[in-house]
Amino acid sequence: MKKRNKIWLPPLMAALLAWGTLVPSAAAGGETGRSAGGPIICIDPGHQERGNNELEPVGPGSNEKKPKVSSGTRGVASGKPEHVLTLEVSNRIKEILTAKGFTVVMTREAHKVDISNKERAEMANAAGADLFVRIHADGDTSAKTQGASVLYPAESVSATPEQYALSKAAAGIVLADLVSATGARSRGSVARSDLSGFNWSTVPNVLVEMGFMTNPEEDRLLQTDEYQIKMAEGIAGGIERYMTEVAGKPAWHPEPYEEKLTLLESADLYDRHTGRLVPVGAYLGPQTVNAREKAGHWYLIDTWLGANWIYAPNALTGKVEETEERIELPSATKLYRYPSGSEAAVSELAPQTVQANGRWGEWIRVQTWLGDMWLHQP
Repeated sequence: MKKRNKIWLPPLMAALLAWGTLVPSAAAGGETGRSAGGPIICIDPGHQERGNNELEPVGPGSNEKKPKVSSGTRGVASGKPEHVLTLEVSNRIKEILTAKGFTVVMTREAHKVDISNKERAEMANAAGADLFVRIHADGDTSAKTQGASVLYPAESVSATPEQYALSKAAAGIVLADLVSATGARSRGSVARSDLSGFNWSTVPNVLVEMGFMTNPEEDRLLQTDEYQIKMAEGIAGGIERYMTEVAGKPAWHPEPYEEKLTLLESADLYDRHTGRLVPVGAYLGPQTVNAREKAGHWYLIDTWLGANWIYAPNALTGKVEETEERIELPSATKLYRYPSGSEAAVSELAPQTVQANGRWGEWIRVQTWLGDMWLHQP
């Protein structure tokens, strides 16, 4: 791994070096909202370390029930479980899509989770995903069966006619690009009405079956870095082509914007002269900067290295007011990593007096055993 150089911009220098125009990620004093920029892709790495055989309705209002999430298949040659393979490839897809300028939401980033298929669909719905992409591998009783397919929700279970049409179009494009990138045998795009992850979804969605882990030759191929990269590039390319050509939502359309941004965490610097976001090997520490363009959660700022992009989904508009004061908490108060009620609380403080060191609108930054955290105090 190459060593990255950390760049600290003193407040005055940051003001001189970074200036321009952007759409705020959140108005000071309000909650962080959905980005006004590029499309959101929700990726669901299929299955998890342990299946959950508890039952849930297969769809809204349905009397039929299915296990919440199955354990998936396993490679006959590699011995690798499907849930491991799907996360490996999903992470590769995420990296490619993020570099293209998409905002990517993952339903899981670890194996030890318990998330039902219904809950995964609801995560995509809640994120307002422009496309929900479920990543799976196939299995069969015959060791000779091979090839890739892409499933989509049948018209009878689609939330709207538009969702059905968009899902069907996405399935065809993603499959075509996946097969083109890998040379895999195409098993076609198939409509399904029996999958909970489809039936509970209200956004366009597809399920990619990358290949058969019950075929020894294909199983071995699915494990190689070279083939996984080809699959990820094909799937990501299909997603980008669908979003641009069908949905009419290209990933990269920067908007002019002038706003100070406060970075709450380190942000890598990227160059985009080649049409792709490429790391330059340096990053900014938490600080306040100015930006001059925005595309989704990507911001263009000027540094002594030139004009560089940063990915800052948790950036705050404006500056955090530094303060030293004692705050009385009369009742139990939730703690958050970022000043946004849209994220789950990390912990909770019992009624007490706390030391505050910063304010941003109705949010207060306090010192805790977990480090600096945020609480909301209207």
